[in-house]
Amino acid sequence: MKCIGIDIGTYSIKVVEIQTTSKGFQLNQYFEHRLSNAATADHELETIEYLRDLLSKYDHSQTKFIMALRQNRVALRNKMFPFNDRMKIAKSMAFELEEDIPFSIDNAIFDAKIIRSIGPTAEVLAGASPKSHVEKAINIAQDIGVDLSILSAEGPAFANVIEKWGEPPAAQPPQALQLDEITKPVRNINIVINMGHIHTLVCAFENNTLIGARSVLWGGKNIAEAISRKYEIPLFDAMKELETKAFILTNKQGASFDQVTFSETISKCVREVVRDVQLSILEFKSEFNAEILSIGITGGTSQIQNLGAFLTQLLEVPVNRISTLQNFPTTLFDKSPQIEAKIGLALGL
Repeated sequence: MKCIGIDIGTYSIKVVEIQTTSKGFQLNQYFEHRLSNAATADHELETIEYLRDLLSKYDHSQTKFIMALRQNRVALRNKMFPFNDRMKIAKSMAFELEEDIPFSIDNAIFDAKIIRSIGPTAEVLAGASPKSHVEKAINIAQDIGVDLSILSAEGPAFANVIEKWGEPPAAQPPQALQLDEITKPVRNINIVINMGHIHTLVCAFENNTLIGARSVLWGGKNIAEAISRKYEIPLFDAMKELETKAFILTNKQGASFDQVTFSETISKCVREVVRDVQLSILEFKSEFNAEILSIGITGGTSQIQNLGAFLTQLLEVPVNRISTLQNFPTTLFDKSPQIEAKIGLALGL
């Protein structure tokens, strides 16, 4: 059986093929198609045509196809349930989320993921999305010519490159719940930021388990637009500069005027997302009484030279690039830093 993860982005389409074997599974192929930069381009039609041609080569009876809703189209909430039975959780989902989501429960699709069980109770990452978004995603899949096996959300899907998803949720004795109620202990959390073309995904992990996710409307396009304005060049050329030459100077001593100007153009734009990331971190700290241990970055925009050091200074937490392929040893295509930065969501799917 093969599984195909399809990440439909606004800059490119990423597709990962995984196959199960007698020894586990292996990553067979990775495809990336960069969408046209023409002002008159119909990206939805281009996406459908590219994927229809690519996926027609597979035996659909022996292949599962998985896509994701963008995280800003899915409301995620961390909830405690007084039981840990999956069926009971599913049945009570709408009632539990009614006051927490910004749209009618009558017009929503619900799902949940158990983070951990604490005695007879469960901590759950609950999600809801308007039916219109789900319907549109299913229609796109039908236009492509595939029947979806799974329609996920970006946060829980991306978490699969971090989590040990083959293992059951952590189980704790009921005494831990009593302690939580009295003292609300500090929870140690690691943040992973997936920096895309027009939006950035901020995920919180505890013991490599996703407990929360936020979507920030900022991405590499913001930097490219700043470069385009500064140097009065087309956006397409600015994107090339961003992909091949982007850097932030950590020390301006010995740098030329042009290098300093280029660095400051990028760093000024990056500061915009730092404010939003800080707000997300404050939300996680408040909700979970959390201490942030580290921040990992990935995604196409994360390849900017010295970005980790720059973010470390601003966020006052160690920031480093992460490996999205470290849990996937059997890979039949050539790995590169560029592929590893971009593959995360498609691989997670």
